[in-house]
Amino acid sequence: MNEPSGRTLISQPQPGRQFGLALFAGLIVVLIIGAGGYWWSRSSHGATPGTPAPLPMGAAEQAYAPQIQFSDFALSRASNMLKQEITYVDGTISNTGPRAVAEIEVRLEFHDLSQNVVSREIRRLYGPGTAALGPGDKREFQLAFEAVPDGWDQRPPTFVITGLRLQ
Repeated sequence: MNEPSGRTLISQPQPGRQFGLALFAGLIVVLIIGAGGYWWSRSSHGATPGTPAPLPMGAAEQAYAPQIQFSDFALSRASNMLKQEITYVDGTISNTGPRAVAEIEVRLEFHDLSQNVVSREIRRLYGPGTAALGPGDKREFQLAFEAVPDGWDQRPPTFVITGLRLQ
């Protein structure tokens, strides 16, 4: 349209329409970020987040398990920033056998004074990305526990090997 002064009028966008477009664009960004976070958590933790596939414990692994020794335990407690008590179990793992251990999974059992199990957890001591525990090797480890029951006898937990991956 031409005005009498010879200038052309440009129609102004409507404020309501701009708000709708901005809302739609924001929604798309949130969906993309959410989908990316979901994909990352699934790909970095496997099919079930936080739960790696169990290690094999067939006849060969069962025969080799007595070659793995746990010793030199030290227990300590500390409070984190959230005022939660964390129990640490430090120790040494030894491979007295002729084969290298690529991965090891253990069940730890905490007992009360009557030797009843008051807490049971499965932990992976060594896994992908760590050097194998070679024949004759020893290695220190530290495990942290957030919720050890009050009835615990204050002794190191028992270690039961539940999975091994031998090289």
